[in-house]
Amino acid sequence: MKKEYKYYIKIIKPIEKKYTNLCILYSVFKFKCIKNKINFYNKILINYYKMLQQNTDLNNLEKYIK
Repeated sequence: MKKEYKYYIKIIKPIEKKYTNLCILYSVFKFKCIKNKINFYNKILINYYKMLQQNTDLNNLEKYIK
């Protein structure tokens, strides 16, 4: 569990922060490029949380990022 927590702090938490900021920006400006980035970060976060629920190896998450 310690390994997953370090992974969360190092990689996932900054992604969540970017996602939140982009959502706020999109609510104000409604640019399509922002919407595309929101979708990208959303897919990463969804896959991360699915992997945690299934207890799979987090190294496989890099496949979904590309």
